[in-house]
Amino acid sequence: MGAKASRCLELAPAEDESQGPKNPGPFERLHDDCRRVVHCNTFEGVKFDVSKPLTPTFAVNHNFWLGGSHYPSANQHYKFGATLGDNERVCFASVDQYGTVEGQIVGAVAGPLQGKLIFNLPNDPQAFVGICDLDYMGSTSSSQLKVARNIHGVNGTHLGCSYVQAVTKRLALGGEGILQAAAPAATFTSALKWTGDKWSGVASWSAGPPAQPGQLALGYARTVSPNRVTLGTELNVAPATGDASFSAGAEFALKQSRVNLAVDGSGRMQSCVEAVLSPAAKLLFSAEMTLGWAAEPGKPRDSFKFGYGLQIGS
Repeated sequence: MGAKASRCLELAPAEDESQGPKNPGPFERLHDDCRRVVHCNTFEGVKFDVSKPLTPTFAVNHNFWLGGSHYPSANQHYKFGATLGDNERVCFASVDQYGTVEGQIVGAVAGPLQGKLIFNLPNDPQAFVGICDLDYMGSTSSSQLKVARNIHGVNGTHLGCSYVQAVTKRLALGGEGILQAAAPAATFTSALKWTGDKWSGVASWSAGPPAQPGQLALGYARTVSPNRVTLGTELNVAPATGDASFSAGAEFALKQSRVNLAVDGSGRMQSCVEAVLSPAAKLLFSAEMTLGWAAEPGKPRDSFKFGYGLQIGS
């Protein structure tokens, strides 16, 4: 408990063709196969995480970050957290030196219904962020109802619903609608996912208010060597404006380490290395370099970031 989840991509191995379709997972996670590879979790400075289980269901966590912070004007950060959970429910809570309180409650509600509550309460009450999800996980489909406030940089209340259905063993189709109550404005997204024996591909189309152009997102991930090498790529295009972005990445799982490399069209190159020193200790290395061929005049063209981290605890 308390340790960060591995970012390794594990595509499902080939199964018996006689088996029917299975639950494709939540709509919001259809792109996860490729995004876990093409987006590195880089950081700058030095991080030190210590987790200590006090009982089988309760653990505390201390997070020290020097040379960086979640706040633009700060170069240091400390967070104290606690985790309480069992086989059905897990609760996370933390508070940092600036008084920001964060929390998550995830667990089963009844049968196939699962609930999730996420909140972030900073010193300024107007910046409060809250998300409440109710998920239904069927045998071949998933659906979700969402109520949120101040998310994705947009103030106000948001209402959303999504549904994804496994049509065949390999093909899944789904859609999502989100209403911004304050505007009011609505965004609709449709998607399909195809899962092969060693690869998966996703295509989605998002359409919002007239002021926001439609967005096409394509993702592809391939397992070159099971549990060893995974490649991925992602392309986002706005046909109305001609704007486009792409990223590609690779992940290598070695005996006692994991290496993730990524590059995108803006000239940004990222790398993360996670080395396992013991079952309870990990060493982290992070690097990010941006070549500023797209930089605005008068701004620094190139930038470099480096980070080192140590995680201790189960």
